Amino acid sequence: MTRDELKFRAALSRFAIGATALVLLPTFYPRTRSHLWMWFLYLAIAGLEQLLIRRHIGGRMRTLFSGFLDLAMLTYTVHGLGSVVTPMASLYLFAGVANALVAGRRVAWTLALTGAAAYDALVWTEHAGWLAFAPDAPEVAVLGPPSLVHTLLASVFISIFVPACTAIVTALVRAVQHREAKLVEVNARLEELSQRDPLTNLYNRRYLFSCLQHELARVKRGHPLALVMLDLDGFKRVNDTQGHLRGDLLLKEIAATLGATTRTTDVAGRYGGDEFVLVLPDTELEQALGVADRVARGVRDVAAKFDAACPVTASVGVSVATATDTVAALLRRADENAYRAKKEGGDRVVA
Repeated sequence: MTRDELKFRAALSRFAIGATALVLLPTFYPRTRSHLWMWFLYLAIAGLEQLLIRRHIGGRMRTLFSGFLDLAMLTYTVHGLGSVVTPMASLYLFAGVANALVAGRRVAWTLALTGAAAYDALVWTEHAGWLAFAPDAPEVAVLGPPSLVHTLLASVFISIFVPACTAIVTALVRAVQHREAKLVEVNARLEELSQRDPLTNLYNRRYLFSCLQHELARVKRGHPLALVMLDLDGFKRVNDTQGHLRGDLLLKEIAATLGATTRTTDVAGRYGGDEFVLVLPDTELEQALGVADRVARGVRDVAAKFDAACPVTASVGVSVATATDTVAALLRRADENAYRAKKEGGDRVVA
């Protein structure tokens, strides 16, 4: 689930809170009926907020504004019902946790500290008599302004626990995000390894097929594509006379040469055994022949340095894709051309 999807679902709680307030407040506190319009306006703004979230509009400023609106409605309602006695004061904790989950760290902390400050200002101004206590709950208002002890306890409770809950949830969210980032990185690495030949680190046969399917779709849209297949000449002799470890070392060096002599947009892969394939996107036949000649020379030079007494060369076949080609057809033509090159003595390019 993305951050915006989480925000969208979490913001739906505003509708539940608003609907509950519209039903319960006038039922239990008849004086609140005179300002129910504020809750209707709140729900309308909440609907607009959902639309903005869905369309990815506003970002941090939208989240900050909606958080301030939530705190304003909460503080107004808590004031009307009795700041130090109404259980609705616990919603400051809920708001702190919710913002820590869906908003950024800075926004969550800004809202948490603003909420705590708003509640503190409310209870202390009520204690001082500057604001009426519980104007919407007459049965509570008769108790008079909150005492110093009640004011102090309520203020300390909110001032400590709202930031504390926000800090704990923010830390947990950051830890989860860190672990998710690590998992994404590890999965990407595993995906990369699953596409590579373990010996040469070139792309493997499975990835080559997938790449060719993608490129053939581009061919149908007018993009050229060429394929180069290399079949090593005399490689079996290296394995037979010097052992498979030396043969593997030569394959690695040839693979490094393929990577060094091709473009970053080309895809070099090990097709199997001592066969290699180069996928050349956006390449016409003439360009492909140039790449094939360069690769054949590269293989010849590497093999000569590796063991001049046991020369290894490459028979190279080139094929150019058509709009009606399949992966198998394109590979078959390149393979047939490589076979022709080998029959004609090897160490050459046939297209």
